[in-house]
Amino acid sequence: MLLLVGGWALASAAHAQIYNLPRPDTADVSSFGVSVAIDGDYAVVGASAENECGMNSGAAYVYERRKRSGPWQRVSRLTPSECRANAFFGESVDISGERIIVSASSEFFAAEKSNAAYVFERDTSGTWRETARLTGIVGEQEGLFAAGVALDGDRAAVTTSGNMDGAYGGTVYVFDYDADQDFWRRTTRLRASRGTEVGVLGGAVSLDGNMLAVAASTYFQNDSGSVYVFGYNPETERWTERALLPGIDDFFISLDLHGSRLLVGESRAGGDASGAATMYAEVDGGTWKQLHELRPSTPYESGAFGSTVSLRDEWALITGYDEQLGQDFNIDRVVYVYKQSEDGSWAQRTIIDIGEVAFGASIDQDGSTAIISSVPEDEPGAVYVVQLQ
Repeated sequence: MLLLVGGWALASAAHAQIYNLPRPDTADVSSFGVSVAIDGDYAVVGASAENECGMNSGAAYVYERRKRSGPWQRVSRLTPSECRANAFFGESVDISGERIIVSASSEFFAAEKSNAAYVFERDTSGTWRETARLTGIVGEQEGLFAAGVALDGDRAAVTTSGNMDGAYGGTVYVFDYDADQDFWRRTTRLRASRGTEVGVLGGAVSLDGNMLAVAASTYFQNDSGSVYVFGYNPETERWTERALLPGIDDFFISLDLHGSRLLVGESRAGGDASGAATMYAEVDGGTWKQLHELRPSTPYESGAFGSTVSLRDEWALITGYDEQLGQDFNIDRVVYVYKQSEDGSWAQRTIIDIGEVAFGASIDQDGSTAIISSVPEDEPGAVYVVQLQ
């Protein structure tokens, strides 16, 4: 068990330190931490159920660490220029340098509405300002826009949800920033080569340079889904499908792409549904292969290991349940920490545990610095910055 002491906590003095981000003093913070992202000395936290201009209009909070070893301070509260009720602004967020992308996407299973993804940038005065509103193509049958967002430098990827019953698939839109025109251009629209046969494209997306990965879940069909990997060729200026990774056993597939490696969660995997996380890598001139399957040191039946995953450098974080104590329901969710050895193997290093069933709702990393949220249904959410050692 990880114990909080004056805002700090130790899972193990040798393995992790954790700091509780100051929560906003607002009337409704139950959704605080529904999404998180971190890059360098900046972090962003989504609170999609806040009531800025109506029920569930949403907000996002920016935190800054002004000294490398200093505390994190809240420096901005982001809301969209076109604020509306039930927009769920902040449901998905990402950050790259001094630029943030935030989704405003109605509930995943809601009827299709006019959604958007908003880009914010930090100006020379230190103020975070909205600089772009990204949208899809009007009239296309592809599901809710901004179901997932990803950002890397001057490139953004935004997915649509598709149809949960498998009637039609979703889409991945890629936007590139044109510095000369100071404008984000919608440069491509990617579809699934197999239609909805191996899952509905859309939802979770991860972007790293000229590579992106996107989930394709089967949802209510309860069959295994898949993950598509797309790559961009600067010479031809075209995106092409590089890989289709089938047999991903999860309802909402979580994934994270870092360089030529991809970590995919499978929370329903295994005969006992204890779950797993699979590591893929690009090898042999472009072929994607499974290299490792990560499992907890003590698997638990229906333990949902792999519900949320994060990958950076030699660190991998995976959410799952840690104990059931003979009950009919899980009572404690934790984040398992894995580290890669020099020989390329992965081993469980420690477990981050704050004793809450809602812990590990959203995870992101920047090197050995991680950000992890806890989002209870009827209580204020909380977000922690963890320094892995």
